[in-house]
Amino acid sequence: MITVNVNNQSYSFSEEILLSELLNQLNFSKKGIAVAVNNAIVSKERWEDFKVSDEAFILIIKATQGG
Repeated sequence: MITVNVNNQSYSFSEEILLSELLNQLNFSKKGIAVAVNNAIVSKERWEDFKVSDEAFILIIKATQGG
């Protein structure tokens, strides 16, 4: 079992999980977001093979319009 922190909320998963799977399970749209894991940006091209480690800190930022 692994536990990760996503936007200051704790989540547990039964096994190691890919970043793309984590986004799907937490119902995040993959459009218009940026993801950092342990303070390092993870490019969208790497989401499909990026394994999230136990106790990772994940920050998901949604793009918004404004002025």
